Amino acid sequence: MIENQEISFVVQGPVQASQDRKQRTGITEECLRSIREHFPNSPIILSTWKGQNLSGLNYDHLVELDDPGANFILQDDKQLKLNNNRQIYSAHMGLRAVTTKYAVKLRTDNKINGRGFVRLFEQYASLPREDELSLLNSRVVTSSAFFISSHAGKPVYFHKSDLFDFGETEDLLKVWGENLISELSFSKKGGYKSRYPATEQFLCLHWVSRLLGTDCHINTKAGDDAGLGDDFWESFIANNLIVDKPENIGLDVTERFYKRGNLALEYDLKDWLYLNGQTGKPFDKKRLYRGYKVFEQKVVGALRN
Repeated sequence: MIENQEISFVVQGPVQASQDRKQRTGITEECLRSIREHFPNSPIILSTWKGQNLSGLNYDHLVELDDPGANFILQDDKQLKLNNNRQIYSAHMGLRAVTTKYAVKLRTDNKINGRGFVRLFEQYASLPREDELSLLNSRVVTSSAFFISSHAGKPVYFHKSDLFDFGETEDLLKVWGENLISELSFSKKGGYKSRYPATEQFLCLHWVSRLLGTDCHINTKAGDDAGLGDDFWESFIANNLIVDKPENIGLDVTERFYKRGNLALEYDLKDWLYLNGQTGKPFDKKRLYRGYKVFEQKVVGALRN
């Protein structure tokens, strides 16, 4: 059984709203208080930017950082400014301060409302794994929120949620490594409801590439497996992650994300158990909707041809 004192919480990100990111007043104080309530003996490391107002915040260790600035991507000829490097840097530097075997990576604008992620890890982390696909020491528990499985009836790869991670500290340091993202350029392929890759995708592929020792790149949100094969990603999920809904792992994504779109397309524990051969293929309203989107995509494709 994993004890509270074996788990450090790295709470990363800004404490106040800024021009680059809106944030509810007082949410970081609520976040830290929620950790104390459910994990009273766990160390809390706050990893944030210099110059933040820290009054009233209850943490054990402070990591104050110089802001590394935004990163930029090009969607064909359009440049976008993003905060990926800020998240990578604050998460990595906070994790470097951890001295316990296990750690949680949590945003400053989310909260903890239970111990579900510990129970999931204890129950499923030791399930058999394929050696050649096991790139982490153990599995990492992550949230289903924004962990998208498909778009417009086509599979979506590398769309791992970046809100929450729990596992061995060594593994979280691999996920949230020290290397920042350089400017990326995407040339979207045409097609039915074609989209550029989502932030979650190139953020995930950034560290997956590092673990594989090769530079992987995608140009389109759906149907682009970065040349790794269409079965790689779900095998990777099965062997390196544990995925469940926020409410089941004990994560409160707050009202900002309660009514997020694409809930039916998010991977969850039912999907994960099936990918690991623990259950048959799940069938319910959520899976039925996904099937309908596949059918829709095939019909549209046939009509266009």
